[in-house]
Amino acid sequence: MLSIHFGNLCRMEQTIASPLFLPLIGIFVLKISMLLLVNLKMSLMQELQPKFNKPISIVICARNESANLMKFLPLIMVQDYPDFEVVIVNDRSLDDTADTLRVFEQKHSNLKVTVIQENDKFNFNKKFALTIGIKATSYDYILFTDADCKPVSNQWLKNMVAPFQDKSIVVGYGGYSAETGIVNKMIRAETHLIAQHYFGIGKLGIPYMAVGRNMAYNKNLFFEGKGFSNHQHINSGDDDLFMNENANQTNTAFIFDSNSYTQSIPKKTWAEYLEQKRRHLTTGVRYKLTTQVLLSLITLVNLTFYLFAGFCLFIGSVNLAALIALILVFVVSMAISYKGLKTSKSLDLLPWIFICDIFIILFYPFALCYNYLQSGSLWKNY
Repeated sequence: MLSIHFGNLCRMEQTIASPLFLPLIGIFVLKISMLLLVNLKMSLMQELQPKFNKPISIVICARNESANLMKFLPLIMVQDYPDFEVVIVNDRSLDDTADTLRVFEQKHSNLKVTVIQENDKFNFNKKFALTIGIKATSYDYILFTDADCKPVSNQWLKNMVAPFQDKSIVVGYGGYSAETGIVNKMIRAETHLIAQHYFGIGKLGIPYMAVGRNMAYNKNLFFEGKGFSNHQHINSGDDDLFMNENANQTNTAFIFDSNSYTQSIPKKTWAEYLEQKRRHLTTGVRYKLTTQVLLSLITLVNLTFYLFAGFCLFIGSVNLAALIALILVFVVSMAISYKGLKTSKSLDLLPWIFICDIFIILFYPFALCYNYLQSGSLWKNY
């Protein structure tokens, strides 16, 4: 027993004496600190007591979305809110979208449809459709979602607009429906992990991102900021580039509770997922410099920790310390994510948050390289 104890002490002394030990501890502390400072904030958000009741416009852009409108629009129309309208922009649809919307118009007097026809003179993209939809609204406060998106509750509208009492922008959570397969797990886990980042950094006073399938803002703010004019030529960015130009720590609120989030239909294959990420990654270079620096630091901490800890796993003097560091980060990641995943009924993703954290480090550089190597339009649909 004494010899075993003595051997352990010698092993510990060798570990501490290794020139790799202190750097490993340092980057481990940075990683844990980042998790607690940024990622934890989303899980700590509390349920709201909605009191805002001014009229609201909901804007949805739809292109060839007849099937999704049949499935999800009824969930929009039955929202528990005293006065709201739904504006659907039928954007050059070639399917039965027009017929589907006519049926809904007969049932709901608060549904308004505006149509965009094909025209070679215009550069059509989602920003163009959104601008048409915003101009067609009757009210000052607008909530946005997508045609392939469903609110998880009839309290969604009420909860999402509650901060309009004293805010101009509301950022909500937009998740994806649970399906079978690894691709679905990764898409949903990455969506939650990225939300932890932009919710956490936003709560620190640097709002930089939202998802267009669940966000809201004041119409006056849109027009005073000249809408999407500064980046109209970029197909993506109707949400995050708008945020970077108009959001600040005093005018922006973040909402995440069991009634306020939405679920969208996820991509089915890695190729579709890559195409989606390729589109999303075209806007980051246009973020504010402070945001770019902060996001780069977070990426650098992640990259350094996983690469260095992975390297140390193969070094006898510090391999146990590296293994313990990785296990602790795994445990802390799950503990931080538990409440948020429970709120969105996604506890099956608990171990995948850690896996996705590593996956992003490998996948994003690949997606960026792929993005620069490809040519042509990034838009197939929205």
